[in-house]
Amino acid sequence: MKLKKAISMLLAGTMILSGSAVAMAEEAAEPQDLMFVSIVTGGVAWGSAQKGFEDALDELGWTGQYVSPTTPNDTAGVINLLDTAVTNQADGIITVILDADQATDVLTKARDAEIPVVTCNTYTTEELQDCWIGTDPVNMGITQAETVLSYLKEEKYSSFDHVTACYIQTTLETETQNLQYEAFCERIKEEYPEATLIQEECNSDAAVASDKLAALLKSYPDLNVVVSQDGYGCPGIANYVESEGLSDSLIVVGIDDSEEILNYVTSGALDCTIAQDFYKMAYESVYFIKDIKEGNAPEFANDSGTIVIKADAVEEHLQLLEERGLL
Repeated sequence: MKLKKAISMLLAGTMILSGSAVAMAEEAAEPQDLMFVSIVTGGVAWGSAQKGFEDALDELGWTGQYVSPTTPNDTAGVINLLDTAVTNQADGIITVILDADQATDVLTKARDAEIPVVTCNTYTTEELQDCWIGTDPVNMGITQAETVLSYLKEEKYSSFDHVTACYIQTTLETETQNLQYEAFCERIKEEYPEATLIQEECNSDAAVASDKLAALLKSYPDLNVVVSQDGYGCPGIANYVESEGLSDSLIVVGIDDSEEILNYVTSGALDCTIAQDFYKMAYESVYFIKDIKEGNAPEFANDSGTIVIKADAVEEHLQLLEERGLL
């Protein structure tokens, strides 16, 4: 009798779990309304992300909004928009978190409301969100360093006997970019222990990035490496290099893959650029939310990969962007 009772209880429990799974699957099958709270609208990186987000929604027959603060990288503005998304009971949230501590309260509120949260190219903790997708920060930093080191072995830069490098990122508070910078520095120091490495920010502003580079060249006359880690600041750096005729005296590694940036690679103002595939990040984020709602939790960390694009690969990459409707 005890065995029969135990089996009955087990079957009852299985039916409850199965019922929950069915309910989640049915919810996911219904049209969902998602909110993408970004840090900026338009441009090379997040313009591509918005397109990926909207393409995935169209495929699923879902709806959604892509929003960002009036001022780029306004972390308080992001928090306010996230709070609105939670209050309005969005079916899922995709976002970009530059300051994890500042976002703790609103992400906890989303958790309490059982709203799936996926972050793009940034992350907090598994307690505060379901998963994230983006450029693995350590891998990116190593890729940037390896790219610089490879150029130092080429004939064009064979006269360089030292490394004085500036790393110009979005903000100094962007945690993933700080991890990238640390990995970059560690790899460079393995080959050039006496290297001088400088970390700067441009707040996603081309003019600011250009001015920062000009100031750094005055402060560090032996500066010979520039790494951009912001797709909006990158054109400012490339334009300054081109206008000042510095392409032979600086190794310049860009970031992202707008047509403008790729043109600078072709012209030689940038030795190369490293694409992060923001389209893929946002596109996959929508499907991660679908998976979560169907009870198929994705891995917490998902690397979207990097693509080093030199002049001979520009044409092929432009074709990819055209296929995605980004040109």
